[in-house]
Amino acid sequence: MSVENLFPIITSIGGGFFAGIMLGYFLKKVIKILMFVAGGVVALLLYLQQEQIISVNIEKLQDSFSLILNSVSSYHNIPQIGDSMSLGIPLIGGLSAGLAIGVMKG
Repeated sequence: MSVENLFPIITSIGGGFFAGIMLGYFLKKVIKILMFVAGGVVALLLYLQQEQIISVNIEKLQDSFSLILNSVSSYHNIPQIGDSMSLGIPLIGGLSAGLAIGVMKG
């Protein structure tokens, strides 16, 4: 194998790795913000219920939350990135390694 044949594979792995690091860092920050907001909403609802300003129907809230989780977890329509000949495997390999590092280090 010559260098000309390896160049697309190396750039695909490197580009996927860099994109994975950025994506992992972004996802970690977004999840932190969403968890902060969700915790604030729950704390506010619990405080308002304790002060008897509102009444929260816990059973209905649990049913709604279960419905949302089931609909999100049943989503399995994964788009096809490409076959192995179009550098899909090196790209996904680099992307997944970068994503793991981005989530851990971010």
